[in-house]
Amino acid sequence: MTKVLFSLPASLETYQGLGNFMYTHGLKQEMFEIVDEAINAWMEGFVTAQSRRSASTLDGYQWKNVFLPDGTTLRNVYKRTSDLAHVEGRELLFEGKCVSPAQFVNRVGGAFRNAWATIWIRFPNEGEWKQAMSLRKKTPRFKRKQGRTRGNKSA
Repeated sequence: MTKVLFSLPASLETYQGLGNFMYTHGLKQEMFEIVDEAINAWMEGFVTAQSRRSASTLDGYQWKNVFLPDGTTLRNVYKRTSDLAHVEGRELLFEGKCVSPAQFVNRVGGAFRNAWATIWIRFPNEGEWKQAMSLRKKTPRFKRKQGRTRGNKSA
């Protein structure tokens, strides 16, 4: 089958860089074959990454009014020891077992502790730990509850 070639826009630096790379590494392929491979690999990777992003927004653990996406890590510090639980799919796992956040902190501490106050959360692709209560306080539902008074439930 005869290949039909046409001009594809690229910067001069990219064109020269590819030519130099081919020469340096002794590649005997035609330039258009390498460009075809690179573009096809890029398109395939783009589609794969896009499907991962959309899937990850579906998977996660709903903790009251805070959503913890797949890949989120929860940390609980008790007596100077950090324990970690991870969101995998739609479950929160600690030591390989499905738990709720309250079960996580109480299994570690052996007492009834407030999970919102003791858990720190690190979302996927983020380096910073955030306290669970601070995330909860940012949600609209929590703000509405705080605005209510005894005599005025509609506030």
